[in-house]
Amino acid sequence: MIALFTSNGSTARFVRVDSTIPCPCRTPEGMRDPEWHDVNFANVVCNEQGMLPDPAHTVDMMTKAFIQPIQSTRATRLQCEYINEMFGIVHADDHLGIFPVNWNGTRLEFDSWSQSGEDFVEYNGQQFLVVNSNMIPDPVTGNPEHHWEVGLRLIGDVVG
Repeated sequence: MIALFTSNGSTARFVRVDSTIPCPCRTPEGMRDPEWHDVNFANVVCNEQGMLPDPAHTVDMMTKAFIQPIQSTRATRLQCEYINEMFGIVHADDHLGIFPVNWNGTRLEFDSWSQSGEDFVEYNGQQFLVVNSNMIPDPVTGNPEHHWEVGLRLIGDVVG
């Protein structure tokens, strides 16, 4: 599969921020306190889980993938139930992505994807959130880590 990605895949940017640094705004119950940021406006704003950016746990890399609009001819051959499971209501700019599990020694993780926009896939001048992901097993060997099928929802065009 890696040979197929290498020879025929499109280039995509994978950005994933997995932070382990709790923000000082977190309450004793572990909830995020936005008012703390109003008072301490010079501090970095945390993500929706109340965690601060952590460069040691950030993956920002180029990879190869197969990405196409969900409403393209090829993608409409998918069963409607599968599309509904991945996307819920399908938006006009939704895409389906097929990604390797590992690329150049780095594992691509699509589970627990942030919906704030700090985690994103960039492809063809646009950024996408992951709305759902499924790891698909190898149909020949049964290896559970063959590739990812990922539902992508458009955030917007890349700025700059």
